[in-house]
Amino acid sequence: MREPVAAVDDDLLMARYRAGDLAAFECLYQRYRGLVYRFFLRQLPQADAEECHQEVWLKVIEGADGFRAQGQFRAWLFTIAHHTLTDRHRRGMRHAAIDPDVETDGLADPAPGPEADTEQALTAARLHRLVAALPLAQREALLLKESAGLSLAEIAAVTGATEEGVKSRLRYAMQKLRDALGRS
Repeated sequence: MREPVAAVDDDLLMARYRAGDLAAFECLYQRYRGLVYRFFLRQLPQADAEECHQEVWLKVIEGADGFRAQGQFRAWLFTIAHHTLTDRHRRGMRHAAIDPDVETDGLADPAPGPEADTEQALTAARLHRLVAALPLAQREALLLKESAGLSLAEIAAVTGATEEGVKSRLRYAMQKLRDALGRS
């Protein structure tokens, strides 16, 4: 008996999808759609983030036959996202305005009162602006680590940097964020 699709690892889901199992693709999409979308939304205006998100999933569909199962689906997916973002920046979206009021996490805490909600929203908007102001390489490394949960090795593979380069980007990004938050 086959395992339920939701319990199957990503590589096996891709193998099933390549064999024609659309439910396997749907499971992968459900697992990663939020991570991929937030990756773009934190770096692009909402309309561009939506376009890039769709473009990534089309590339996954088109490139499914080229995927080689090695326990690296998430890194492969975010490599596609990285290239899509890079292409978007090359086409002139480098410094487009990012809306800090767009909700990217959907994890509102229902317990706090209005003051806490306002404070949390202001802090989140400020942090979002600070992350958006980071240099592209630092911002992308930070988002791949914190939002997508990729390891240093996976981020290095996605971005074409060395692991030491990724560490450096993350260290500089975090220092810039700490410095900016400490000034308030």
